[in-house]
Amino acid sequence: MESTFLKGKSILLISPKFFGYELAVEKKLSQLGADVTFVDDRPNNGLLDKGLIRIDKRLLKIKIDKYYAKISSYIAHKEFDIIFLLNPEALPISFLQTCKSRWENALCVMYMWDSINNRKHTLEFVPFCNRVFTFDMDDAARFNFFFKPLFYLDDYLSIRQGKHAIKYDISFMGTLHSDRYAIAKEVKDWCSQQGLRCFFYFFMQSQVLYYFNKLRGKGISLAKSKVSFAKLSTSEVVEIVASSRVILDIQHPKQTGLTMRTLETLGAGKKLITTNDKVQEYDFYQRENVAIINRFNPTHNLDLSFFLNSTKEVPKQVIMKYYIGSWLLDILKS
Repeated sequence: MESTFLKGKSILLISPKFFGYELAVEKKLSQLGADVTFVDDRPNNGLLDKGLIRIDKRLLKIKIDKYYAKISSYIAHKEFDIIFLLNPEALPISFLQTCKSRWENALCVMYMWDSINNRKHTLEFVPFCNRVFTFDMDDAARFNFFFKPLFYLDDYLSIRQGKHAIKYDISFMGTLHSDRYAIAKEVKDWCSQQGLRCFFYFFMQSQVLYYFNKLRGKGISLAKSKVSFAKLSTSEVVEIVASSRVILDIQHPKQTGLTMRTLETLGAGKKLITTNDKVQEYDFYQRENVAIINRFNPTHNLDLSFFLNSTKEVPKQVIMKYYIGSWLLDILKS
């Protein structure tokens, strides 16, 4: 993999905190030779502030403006070759305008790992970007963005290259939202009836949010005692994937782009069961490795042979295409 392009480049990386993936991007950029200045997109990562920002960031305008004024002072003496926006949420358009004026020759690239249906405000950033990438095929066609699926980290490539004892025939790890629990429960019940070993981990950010969603009838029928309010660490997630034969993926019903978990499963060389039928349109899709289920009748297409049969090898060049290093080079070399 060519890795010289980013050597010596100065990059302003602006991203919300998202399960540590923003730190993985920062680390890989540094390993590729870039000088990275990371800015947390949000002024605060408390549950209330995050919720208000997602409802309408104008609700926190004073706090956001004050935060970005400090950021502006902090980076005023720096020079940047690249301004890299990852799924911005709180970023004020005025700050981006200032950056473009201050570093007028800098390449400005935005990547969205969420659908525009959930992040309509990000369209205001498009005129200031040299290129915009999205993980969502539909958004790429609708808004004339460049289509670029997500990535997997070094840890998952290490799983593929190593040997690990299998403890679980199927595992699921995810945040509770929408119809996710109802689908997961049906799949888990079916798997248990077949004598398969299961690991299912349901996460929610707080007990307050749990009760709030339950009162609003947001599909949270799971007893509180079976919900985890502490996130699994990256190493714990990697260990569970390594110890699993099959990974279950349930994307948000408003999204068509592939989840991070889908690409991690590819990197790790595991089988995938997913509700996202768009996966058939990707170059790594193999029926032997990927089973697609209907979210309204999730066990209809399940077959025990899928768990028992071996995986089909995917070409190395396809696997490496989704590796984080290749992903960053492809986006930023543009």
